[in-house]
Amino acid sequence: MKRLRLPLVVIVLALFTACASVRPVPPEVQLSGLEISDMSLTHANFLANLRLFNPNNTGLNVRGMLFSLYLNDIRIANGQSAKAFAIPAEAYGDAAVRLSTSYLNLLQLSRSLQGQKETTYRLKGEVHVGGWGLLTSTIPIEREGTLSLSGALDQLLPAPTQ
Repeated sequence: MKRLRLPLVVIVLALFTACASVRPVPPEVQLSGLEISDMSLTHANFLANLRLFNPNNTGLNVRGMLFSLYLNDIRIANGQSAKAFAIPAEAYGDAAVRLSTSYLNLLQLSRSLQGQKETTYRLKGEVHVGGWGLLTSTIPIEREGTLSLSGALDQLLPAPTQ
């Protein structure tokens, strides 16, 4: 019985090590759009449209995403995705993330946007991929870029003074 235990333990450890080393390459994330979805007396909600590219040779099952959004280096909002989706191998997928922010953050941002036609953004967060339990992997994501203030985001710009 003792002779059987050691090889069994070695096999189980080898399987766990092999599964842990098969971590997918992080998807490339790009902010493709940002719009104010609704406002209340205490906060505003954004809908961030994300474009993800899966560079892996197998599909990714995205179980959820959690992000913070920074505009002009000011942390504006936090949010998470509402539903799971799949991205085929070496293909693009789209996702929407609902973000929530306080008016204090918007006021601070509005002051920093004066005279600008675009703003820098940074998305920082994590993507949960794979199956359930031990098969789930959390991949950190960070992306920087620029975003035009025309359209829905021009509501954040201060009114011109005359």
